[in-house]
Amino acid sequence: MSSAPRIVIHQNFAADFTKAMAAVPHTLRTIKDQNDAEMARLLAETDVLVHGAFKGAWRAPDCAVRLVHCTGAGTDGIEFAAVPPGGTVCNVYGHERGVAEQAFMHMLALHKGLLSLDRNLRQGHWTPSRPYMPELRDYNLLILGLGHIGRELVRFGEFFGMNVTVLTRTADASRAAGLNLKAFGGLDQLPQYLSSADFVVSAIPAAAGTVDLIGAKELALMKPTAFIVNVGRGPVINEEALYHALKDHRIAGAGLDVWWQYPALGQNREPSRFPYGQLDNVVMTPHKPTFETMTFRWKEIALNIQRFVRGEPLVNVVHRG
Repeated sequence: MSSAPRIVIHQNFAADFTKAMAAVPHTLRTIKDQNDAEMARLLAETDVLVHGAFKGAWRAPDCAVRLVHCTGAGTDGIEFAAVPPGGTVCNVYGHERGVAEQAFMHMLALHKGLLSLDRNLRQGHWTPSRPYMPELRDYNLLILGLGHIGRELVRFGEFFGMNVTVLTRTADASRAAGLNLKAFGGLDQLPQYLSSADFVVSAIPAAAGTVDLIGAKELALMKPTAFIVNVGRGPVINEEALYHALKDHRIAGAGLDVWWQYPALGQNREPSRFPYGQLDNVVMTPHKPTFETMTFRWKEIALNIQRFVRGEPLVNVVHRG
């Protein structure tokens, strides 16, 4: 193909992407709120789409796209069957440290009652409901998933002196080699370990077998003092079941960084059909990557596009059309 690929990216990312591509000849067009028909016309003149979505409605008969490069690890927005023949979909990582930090920020805020302490002290109240502050040491941490994020969560848990158990979709014992785990197994063992967990952290994608993995039955197995944190994908935990478990204080609290519904870029939308924002035992964050994560990702995406131009093998390939 041409040594100057025709690339399309959302306008919010164009500045950072352009810096990463400074040494690579290319032409760049940006998108914001094009409809499906406009996207189809644009992609008829595009070699590389840098985006987290590819819809069937965007593929016209003359669609020229040969590389769809996601801006993150998730591929939820990609309709793989719509990718043109010969086209490739790649994703990119580098987020594990930032997401692990986010998970432990939630855990610490919940465990120590940070929001309540802050709120009360602003009103001049120094005495918390508990006479002493708890540590994380010796508490049981159940991690769901042992991908990039899961492995980093294990490392953080070990640093804090927690008893770490991991359950994963692929429970090959070799994957746990070298990790200081209390236990390791498959997701089918979830009921066995939920009842003893003080913290449950979900770091798995929403896919066949993981959507609604944790529902009312699973939440009922948890201790009333236990916390659940989701940094993977919202639908892994049943939206309604979790809301009612929190509202009725059947579990102690939740830290939610991923949700069941999202706005389009630059728009606002409630993250759930249920009023999680009215609950006092939830920490809510909007799933934002770190600066360091995105600096790494733009560099890796630029390198992959260079490989694409030179006809070299691509990295992080998740689909070939």
